[in-house]
Amino acid sequence: MKRSQHVFLTKRVVGCVIAIGAASFLALAPQERARAEQTQDTSLSAFMRKKLDSSSLILEGLTVEDEKLISEGADALLKMSNVEKWNVLADNDYREFNRDFRNSVRKLDEAAKAKNFDNATLQWFDAVKACVECHKYVRSQRPALKK
Repeated sequence: MKRSQHVFLTKRVVGCVIAIGAASFLALAPQERARAEQTQDTSLSAFMRKKLDSSSLILEGLTVEDEKLISEGADALLKMSNVEKWNVLADNDYREFNRDFRNSVRKLDEAAKAKNFDNATLQWFDAVKACVECHKYVRSQRPALKK
């Protein structure tokens, strides 16, 4: 396969993944956001909802190639990752998950500012992977968080 064909197919796959993810997330997000706002929930679930809102900005920025939206979402996630409520565990594994996530988000922001949206997308995949792995780890360590 020629490099140009590989690049074309990679971009198509990335585009499809983003479109499917965006459609799925955007269909659910307004309902959940409204529920959190109605209850004026200041709990961990409301905090997590804010993380998802920031993630939505990044996803939207990637789909429309808007570096400002990506940076806004990335900045919000980085700030949130430094507050006490974010740090639900204190062990080395959890700290490593956080480091991986923050590094991915920083690289995402750098790529977006350079308008390298293909690289930004790949960095976003890494950040999402870090989120999923960390959440899985937290659930395994704190069964009381399971719902």
